[in-house]
Amino acid sequence: MIIGIGRGPLSYFVWKHLREFIGSVVLPYPLFYDAKRDLLTNKYAYINYLRKLQLRRKEVKIAVYPDYIPPNKVHVNLSLLKSIEFIVPIHSLEDLAIAAELEALGFNIYYGFASEPHYRSYTLNDFIRAVKGKKWYLGISTKRELQEALNYGFDGADITGFLFGKNEDRKNALKLRRMLTDFLKQVSKPQGRQLTLYDFCGKLGSLR
Repeated sequence: MIIGIGRGPLSYFVWKHLREFIGSVVLPYPLFYDAKRDLLTNKYAYINYLRKLQLRRKEVKIAVYPDYIPPNKVHVNLSLLKSIEFIVPIHSLEDLAIAAELEALGFNIYYGFASEPHYRSYTLNDFIRAVKGKKWYLGISTKRELQEALNYGFDGADITGFLFGKNEDRKNALKLRRMLTDFLKQVSKPQGRQLTLYDFCGKLGSLR
């Protein structure tokens, strides 16, 4: 499983302390790009978002595609972004058509499962049945969500700092490094060698 980390203290920490995992296991910002704040300003904010991606296309490996916008409605030259793999957020199963359009244009894409139920109109089982391509779990912040991503064989996921305890825990550099190192080692193992979900998540919790 590929792990993405958006812009923030956790991504900066990985660049500083865990560079040996970068690229093969974890993609900290800007390798993983998800500027939600840019997209929430107004309905045309996706244009600036995509233009920023164009400027950073040599740095970014995987990016979240703007919500709800079919490629034929985008007033930006998407061909400049062919080197980037896109995660298409699926809010309803109708959004699968957006992913299909991007694939038809030659993009490598992931189908993005929204972790928060109020951002989707389907169940996890609906998603698994409907999606035939690579799957990405958007916004893992709990052990339950991590269990789901592992159990259902997601190809990638982005995580938040909440997965590693309270704010005071994350301020302890030694503890955070230990938790992150163990986490990245485990998710990078081939599926057959992975710890059981119970053992894995229990071990993660015991490090807090």
